[in-house]
Amino acid sequence: MEENVEYQLASSVNEGILEIVITGKVTGNIIEKLENEIMAIIKAKKTDNLLVDARAIKEHFGFGKVYFLARNLSPDRPRVHVAIVDLAENADYRSFQETTSVNASLSWKWFTDMDAARAWLKSK
Repeated sequence: MEENVEYQLASSVNEGILEIVITGKVTGNIIEKLENEIMAIIKAKKTDNLLVDARAIKEHFGFGKVYFLARNLSPDRPRVHVAIVDLAENADYRSFQETTSVNASLSWKWFTDMDAARAWLKSK
């Protein structure tokens, strides 16, 4: 069955921080496609700090997909600090994402405030 991809990515660099905004639906098995697109942007921009704005995602991909993403990232991927900005109503993802990232030797942190996320990335 073919996936219906209904998301969009927009990227910009703000004070040395690569910012990617994801909008639309991120469902099903398209997480690998999304990851590949984000990795391509990171490699093209050559940055160590990434801010992912997930506040406009209409449907999240769930805990299992977050775990799969963190545990199965390619070993040749760029090593970057990642700040994920999401809505407060999705706070149940926070501890799961941060714990999963630590266990996978990744530097991810979850925020609801863009300025706090940028400040954390600038401190890295």
